[in-house]
Amino acid sequence: MKLTIAHVCVITLGATFLLLAFDRAGHLRGKQSAWSPPAKAAPAAVAPVSPDAGKPPPHNDKVEDMPEGKGREVTFYTCTACHGVALIKAQGLTRDLWDNTFDTMLEKHRMPPVKAAERAEILDYLAEQFPPRRKGRGADNPFLK
Repeated sequence: MKLTIAHVCVITLGATFLLLAFDRAGHLRGKQSAWSPPAKAAPAAVAPVSPDAGKPPPHNDKVEDMPEGKGREVTFYTCTACHGVALIKAQGLTRDLWDNTFDTMLEKHRMPPVKAAERAEILDYLAEQFPPRRKGRGADNPFLK
């Protein structure tokens, strides 16, 4: 079998990728990845890592940013612990869909548990203030009338 330059390149690259893939401890890669920029000089004093490191900056929303209604405050403080008011306002869901969304946030996004009475108040508020926008297919299309 005659080896060509293409064969040698494929074998070399394959072996390199396999070595790097199996090198989970990082011994072959050294302290710095080949794709990262060169390291800068370390600062004299290392600041402690904040528990909020990696989280998005907090929003500047206020309770008044949400529509008036019974349950506004409990809804605001429960929901905006994780996201801003804009995300809530962008939704338009039935009470059942708000309830499903609540379950998803509890199960998948590690939302702290909420008392049953508060949950009912929040769901009532969300269903009343942010209901589905469309009544049905073509409801707001003037060409279908």
